Amino acid sequence: MRIRRYLAAMLALALGALLFQGALAAPAPLKLRVREQPVAAGFGDFYAIRADGTLIAWGAPEFGGDGRDPSFEQARELMPNAAAVYTSGRGATFAVDKEGGLYGINTGTVRFLPMLQGESDPDDPMKPVKIMDGVSMVSTTQFHTLVLRQNGELWVQGWGSFGAPWLEKIEESYYEKVMDNVTYALANGRGGLAVTAENELWGWGLDASGQDNKPQKLADNVLEASWNVLVRDGGWQGMMEMTEGWRWTYEAGKVQMTRVPELDGATRVGSDAVITRGGSLYLLDAMDGEYKQVMDRVDYADCGEQTTLVIRGGGVLWSLTRQEDGSLKEQRLGTGFYGGTPGDKHGLDNFKTVNRYRAGQFTDVRASDWFADNVKSAYELGLIKGNTPATFAPNATITVAEAVTVAARVRDIYWGEGTDFAAKAGAAWYQPYVDYAIANRMMDAAPADCDRPATRAELARWLYSALAGEGTEPATQTVRFTDVTEAHPDYACIMNLARAGIMGGKGEGIFDPAAPVLRCEAAAMLSRAALPSLRLGAQG
Repeated sequence: MRIRRYLAAMLALALGALLFQGALAAPAPLKLRVREQPVAAGFGDFYAIRADGTLIAWGAPEFGGDGRDPSFEQARELMPNAAAVYTSGRGATFAVDKEGGLYGINTGTVRFLPMLQGESDPDDPMKPVKIMDGVSMVSTTQFHTLVLRQNGELWVQGWGSFGAPWLEKIEESYYEKVMDNVTYALANGRGGLAVTAENELWGWGLDASGQDNKPQKLADNVLEASWNVLVRDGGWQGMMEMTEGWRWTYEAGKVQMTRVPELDGATRVGSDAVITRGGSLYLLDAMDGEYKQVMDRVDYADCGEQTTLVIRGGGVLWSLTRQEDGSLKEQRLGTGFYGGTPGDKHGLDNFKTVNRYRAGQFTDVRASDWFADNVKSAYELGLIKGNTPATFAPNATITVAEAVTVAARVRDIYWGEGTDFAAKAGAAWYQPYVDYAIANRMMDAAPADCDRPATRAELARWLYSALAGEGTEPATQTVRFTDVTEAHPDYACIMNLARAGIMGGKGEGIFDPAAPVLRCEAAAMLSRAALPSLRLGAQG
C-alpha cells in the first residue's frame, strides 16, 4: 500500500512538473504598438495624417462617400489623434488612433457594422465610427479585412469565401480569429499573409483553385512581406542590422524565391511599394513587372489605383500618378504631415550665430576671396571650423568623415534636436556623426573609408538628405550639367541643390561630381544651405 501511495505521489509530482513546464512554455501575449501608416491612396479618394495627428481626406471614393469630393486644398478633417489610415480602394476605409482605437470611415460600405460600438451617421457616412480598441494594424480589400490586435491575435472579417475561404460562409459576413502571435499582416485576393513573432511567414487563400485555403507556413526568417516581395533578416554588419529583399511566388503548393539585391535594406513593404533604409522608394512597374527606384528620402508610401501618396523627409506630401506611357507625374502637395515635426521646431530659422568671427580670423582667408563671406558665416553658425585656430586651409580637401560631420550638423540644427555628438571612449571622433547619419537615413551604412577625400557628389547627397524639402526651396535656378545626367545615382540631390542655389558648377556646364571637395567649397555649400541670402541667384 505504501509503495502504491509513493508511486501515486511521484506520478502526481511528475504530472504537476510537466504542467508547470507547459505553463512556462506557453508564449505570453504580445504587446504590439500601433503601426504608423499616415497615407492611404484609393481609387479616386486619398487620405493623409498631418504632423499634429489630424486625418484629412480628399477626392471621391468609388463607392459611398458623402458627395463632397473636395480637392486637396479643401480637404476634409476627419479625426484627431490618428496614427494610421488604410483604404481598400473600393470604398472601405479604416483609421487607427495613437492608442489603438479602430474607426470605420465611409460606413455605408464598411462591413464591420455588426461590431460598431457606436451608430453610423446616415447623413454623414464619412464620419469616423468607433469599432474597437487594442488594434495594432489593419489591412483591407474590397471584400475582407485583417485586424491585428496589440496582443498578437489576427482576426479576419469577410464576406462569403473572402478572407477565410475555408469557412465557406457563402453570402454571409463573419469575424473569425486566424492566428496568434502575429506581428504583421497583409490582406489580398481571397486570403492573407501573416508574419509571426518567430519570423515565420504564413499564408492562406493562396491558390485560386481553392486547394490551399487554410493557413500554412511558407518561409522562415521573414520580417515583412507582400504578395510578391518579402524582407528577410540579413544578420548584422558591424553595428547595423541588415535586411535582404526577395521576390517570391507561390505555384502548385511550392514557394519559389529569388534574391533582389536592389531591395536589400528594405524597412517597409506594401502592396506594390518598397522603402529601403536610406529612404529610396521602389515601385512595381506594371510594364515589365520589375521594382524600380522612383524617389529618395521617402518615409511612407501607399499605392492606389493610379496614384501613389508619399511622405518625404520633413513631412512633405507628394503624389506620383502613373501616366498612359508608364511614366510618373510628380506633384508636391504640401508640408506639415506625419513624419515631420509639429509646430515651428524645424526650419532655417534654427541656424543662429554661435561663434564670433573676428576680422583676420584666418590668415589664409582674405576679404577679397570669393569664399570669404561663406567661411565667415559657416564658422559663425558652428557648421565648420578651421584646421588650426589661425588657418582655414581653403584649398585643402575634406575627408569623408568631415563631410558626414558637417552634413549631420546641418540636419541636427535644422531639426532643432540638440544632439550630443561626443564620442565614446575608444571610438573614432567622427563615429557619433556617422551613427546619427545612419539613424536618420542620410546613408545606408558606414562608409568603408572615412579618411579618403569626399567627392562633390557625396557631399551633395548627404547635405540634401540633411534638409527637408522646404529647406532647398525655392528652386529657381535654371541649371544643366553635361556631366550629371539622370543616370547618375546622385542626380536628384545634385540638381535640387543646384536649382536652389546651394551648389554651383565649375563653369561651361561642368559639375565634376567625382572631384574632391575643397574646404572653401564646403563652406560655401554649408552657408548657402543655412542662409538663403547667400545662395546663388539670391536677390538683394
